[in-house]
Amino acid sequence: SVANSRKPAISVVVALLTPLLSVPVFNQVDSVRPDSFVRVTRVGGPRKNIVTDGPMLTFECWDNVSAEGLAMKVADLLEDSPGSFVTYTDDDGNPQDAWISSWEEVGAPTQHPDPDVDYQDRWVLTARLGISTNI
Repeated sequence: SVANSRKPAISVVVALLTPLLSVPVFNQVDSVRPDSFVRVTRVGGPRKNIVTDGPMLTFECWDNVSAEGLAMKVADLLEDSPGSFVTYTDDDGNPQDAWISSWEEVGAPTQHPDPDVDYQDRWVLTARLGISTNI
C-alpha cells in the first residue's frame, strides 16, 4: 500500500549528509569531478518488515587530500543517524519526511583506489539503514 511504501533511500541519505558535510553528496558523478565528494549507491538490502525498509548503501568517499578522513566522518554520521527525521525532496520536487530507525556497519571504511582516477584517493564503506515506510 502507499501508506507503507519504501522511501527513496539515496534521496534520504543525500538529504541527511548534505548539511553535515562540507563536500557534495550525490548519486551520479558529472564529467567535471569536484575535488572532494561522496557518491551514494544502493547495492541491495531487503525490506525488513511492513514498516521498515533495510537499504544497503555504499558510500564512495573521494578526496584529493584525505579520503580516509572523509570516510570516517561519513561512518560517524551514519552511526549517529538512528532517531533522525530527514526531509528529502521527491522526484516531483516536493518535500517529504523520512525516519531513520537503525544503522548497521556492513563494510568498514576501506581504501579502494580507482585505477582510472589516479589523482583522487577513494575510500569506500557500506552500511545498512532502517528507514521507516509508515511516515
